[in-house]
Parts: sequence; structure tokens; C-alpha cells
Amino acid sequence: MGSSNSGKTELICRLLEWFSAQGLKVAVLKHSHHQHLGDDGKDTWRYRQAGARLVALAAPGLLQITRSSAEEPPLEAILAELAQAADLILVEGYKTSHLPKVGLAPPDAASKLPDYPRLVAWVSARPLPTHLPVFNPLQVAAIGRFIQDQLGGR
Repeated sequence: MGSSNSGKTELICRLLEWFSAQGLKVAVLKHSHHQHLGDDGKDTWRYRQAGARLVALAAPGLLQITRSSAEEPPLEAILAELAQAADLILVEGYKTSHLPKVGLAPPDAASKLPDYPRLVAWVSARPLPTHLPVFNPLQVAAIGRFIQDQLGGR
């Protein structure tokens, strides 16, 4: 969890590399409040605009599937689908969910930290006023081990 440009994507990429090096198959779920995929005007966008509920893009080493729906899919359904192919799912967003969270502290967090439900740790380059564990952003292995411990060693 963290504000825009707080380093979430960078940390997730580093954790992906670390978990993959441990032999884990990792999936990532990113929540967005926008329906924009960045493919405006491309064939896949045109197919969705014309009414396709599912659009698949296949290439050597890649399969991307976009499913259109009237409602946002339930978090549990998405996690269940991703879990079929992954040992671990890293989630960005869903800050009000029941999932345990690692927060990236805003730069001005010296006095007041955001309050996220199920927050288990913070990542910050500076000391923070909290009772929770605080990791430096460069402590990727320590953060990875902490996440594994939170999940019961999986």
C-alpha cells in the first residue's frame, strides 16, 4: 500500500525477482479504478468495443486475457483464479480488503502514518513512529522472508 509514485511497482518488481529466485511461481494482481489498458485503437481494444467478453492476445511466451464484465469481479474470485498457476500472489491496491498489507510510507510520514486495515509492516528509508516492523526499501530479502512468515512459511 502506498500513494502514487511511492515505489510500489519498484518494490514489487524486486520482490518478484527475489521470490522467483527462491523457486516460487508468483502472480501479481494490480487494482485500478480506471478501465484504461493502454491499448486504445489497437485490435484488442476494438474487439472489446465491438462486444467481445473475452479477448486473448497470444505471442511466443505470452498469453494475455482480458475479460469484460459489467461489475468489478470479486477479489476472492480473482485470487482463486490466479492461485491455480501461482504459489504466491502479490497484490497492489485493494487497501480496504482483508488481505495483510505492507505499506510504503509517504516521504512526509515523520509524524502521522496512513491507517490501512490489516497492515503488518512498513517500508521506509527513514525511521517511522510505529510499533510495526519497518524495512528499508533495499532490504528485499528481509521483506520477502517477512511476507513468507506472514503466510505461514509458504
